[in-house]
Amino acid sequence: MEPIKVAVIDEHEIFRRGVAACLREQADVVVVDDGDRGAADADVVIASEGHAARKRFPCPVLVCAVSPASRPLPPGRNRVAGILPRASLTPEQLLGATRAAAAGLEVQVAEDDEPRRVDGRTLEILRLLADGADTQQISQHLHRSARAVKGDISQIQRELAARNRAEAVAKAIRQGLI
Repeated sequence: MEPIKVAVIDEHEIFRRGVAACLREQADVVVVDDGDRGAADADVVIASEGHAARKRFPCPVLVCAVSPASRPLPPGRNRVAGILPRASLTPEQLLGATRAAAAGLEVQVAEDDEPRRVDGRTLEILRLLADGADTQQISQHLHRSARAVKGDISQIQRELAARNRAEAVAKAIRQGLI
């Protein structure tokens, strides 16, 4: 699987470097630029409101806004995949939104959203499901019975209010869990 190429474009150097540093910790993400030069090669651009309003980008844009309702962006300039709150953005939300935008999904993280915490086994099962593993493969990987894994997956689907495994994975991505 190809890594997600991300350009981080923001007027504030500290914020820009912090976002880039969070992304660089992930094996499936490559920061192609933390300035203006790499946007043409990026799969996703993470931009400030000002840059998103002034510039045109060839890929989905995640806008880091002071407030999601602070000021509307010009219609049609960019494909905005999500509005992220600058002040309360967590690394999990950033990564989840980046992965979702790269997959063609739209996300919105509310400022008062408390990120959901999940245990290690739940996280591992969600990642394996996202990679396309079936019950037997997950069972072997976790050294658990297939019946126990089916129960775990059912519990995950209930917690995420998902009708099936694919929806559980999509919701986990949107919520920044994986």
